[in-house]
Amino acid sequence: MIYSIGFIYGSSLMHHEGPDRLNFSDLILEKNTSVNETQILQESVSSEEVININGDIQFDNVNFAYPARSDVLVLRNLTLTARAGETTALVGSNGSGKSTCISLLLRFYEPLSGRIILNDRSITDYDLTSFRQKIGIVSQEPILFATSIYENIRFGKENATRTEIEEAAHQANAHDFIMQLPNKYDTVVGERGVQLSGGEKQRIALARALVKQPTLLLLDEATSALDNTTEKIVQEALDQACKGRTTIVIAHRLTAVQNAHRIYVLDNGCVIEQGTHETLMSQEGSRYREIMRAQQREKTENDIDEITSTIQMEDDDQKQISEHFRHSSHSKLDDENKVSSNTNRRPVLLRLLLMNSPEWVIILIGCVACLIIGANQTIYAVLLALTISGFGACTYEEQNHQVLKFSLLFLLMGVVLLVIRFIQYTAFAVSGSKLTERIRMKAFAHYLRQEMAFFDRLENSSGAICNRLSSDALAVQQMSNFQGAIEFDQVKFAYPSRPTSCILNKFQLTIKPGQRVALVGASGCGKSTVIQLWERFYDPIQGRICLDGVDIQQLNIQWLRSSLGLVSQEPILFNLTIAQNIAYGKENTSMEDIIDAATKANIHHFIQRLPQVSKNLTHDISLYL
Repeated sequence: MIYSIGFIYGSSLMHHEGPDRLNFSDLILEKNTSVNETQILQESVSSEEVININGDIQFDNVNFAYPARSDVLVLRNLTLTARAGETTALVGSNGSGKSTCISLLLRFYEPLSGRIILNDRSITDYDLTSFRQKIGIVSQEPILFATSIYENIRFGKENATRTEIEEAAHQANAHDFIMQLPNKYDTVVGERGVQLSGGEKQRIALARALVKQPTLLLLDEATSALDNTTEKIVQEALDQACKGRTTIVIAHRLTAVQNAHRIYVLDNGCVIEQGTHETLMSQEGSRYREIMRAQQREKTENDIDEITSTIQMEDDDQKQISEHFRHSSHSKLDDENKVSSNTNRRPVLLRLLLMNSPEWVIILIGCVACLIIGANQTIYAVLLALTISGFGACTYEEQNHQVLKFSLLFLLMGVVLLVIRFIQYTAFAVSGSKLTERIRMKAFAHYLRQEMAFFDRLENSSGAICNRLSSDALAVQQMSNFQGAIEFDQVKFAYPSRPTSCILNKFQLTIKPGQRVALVGASGCGKSTVIQLWERFYDPIQGRICLDGVDIQQLNIQWLRSSLGLVSQEPILFNLTIAQNIAYGKENTSMEDIIDAATKANIHHFIQRLPQVSKNLTHDISLYL
């Protein structure tokens, strides 16, 4: 009897939480989570540190193919030498293997055959961390972190002083524009440097590479994002920084490598020409000479004067901007979406039940289990009363029979209670996890519809955004047909993190249907801002932007963006096939449309040369394409 009653109480205590309790909802939510740790690079047995890179760097018959395209050689018996203290340039067409040389030198990959030699020893003989600490690199796509400019530059040298950081910024021609910012070096650049123009980001990346005073400097299209005037100034600074330092430069624009001590022209993973700028230009029919002349024909003759992009706002403008951003924390489209507003007024419990309606059968089973468990105490009291009364009514000989009978009843009750509790907790855990997953998906969908200014605020960083729920209402008006007339009418705009710096001030622009319009100017003058406003990543502080005479804030934002085609400065591809990446711009795209788009983009023939044609995986775009 005692054991039977103890069994009942033991099963009833299972719902109490303990530190080691297995949470079914956690188990369900984590079922698709896996952590695979793979050693990407085998460290060499030797731990010899690199004291100085004072010798030549040699690529000795290097062959290489990316793991995702193992049957396509990117480098074929590549042999070249970068002399110590000199500048070596690698030029060539897209896909010739220039950036791959940088990846191999940094030991992101190991060559299939051949060696890369430093100081007469293979680079695999050196400690990897020590080796990379001697190298400064500026890649084609600058990567900045969501912190201040000062901290971004200091990432190049952890113990850098303020003087060293400012000196590096001077060398990269970044100090002047930094000092024009409201918080100067303490200005937060936003995630991936969204608050800065492409040229400004590239100059900060240059400063980050120069602050460590590297022995080996790698420049992979370091000036590709700069305008002509800024490029000339930065190139002069780079030429000074390269003196006495082993430098490898990769460039498409040959004007950036004219001062190199030796130039290697690559084609299809091989060196086809080498020499100085003068010797290569003097060779009739040389590939280098053809590229140089083609670029000279394309180069514009008119230089663009530098434009000051930061203007001090007047007191009334500052008040208007502050008011604008104070209200922007709420969705700016709430008044346009009455359905969403009405939905939010419904009781929270009712909304949760509606969201959980697909699991109504499971919830019903859980509720029935709760009713049975609720009757547990009543049934227990009845059985206990019958047990006690039975002892008084029966004879001594019948007591053994009564004890056995009621003990079995208590035991059966405990087993039933254990099963019912398992059903109850499993049912509610499953329905609760489904509801949690559904809410997270809806929250993520709302985050994707937020304007870009929402993500510029510090409280909406990548980490903080996972802890809150927000919604973004959609505009209700939508046009079914349009001509394409675009008008920027007295537009004024400043970024939320720099409200006192006006990027666009009474900006006026009219584009007629079918016209081709170019926006040119110095870095930071507002060219990219115009595109961001048109895409409604931000909304203007004053003025309006119209499509066929209709304010774009009155249009459905999803429809508006689906009607635009955008090719940004920094191309972003997903870990999908090339065909899927192309089709990403339009749902339900046929293969014929994909091939037609690839042909128009002059990439179809390149894709056809890949092993799996359009099904070839892209993986990391900076490494494979």
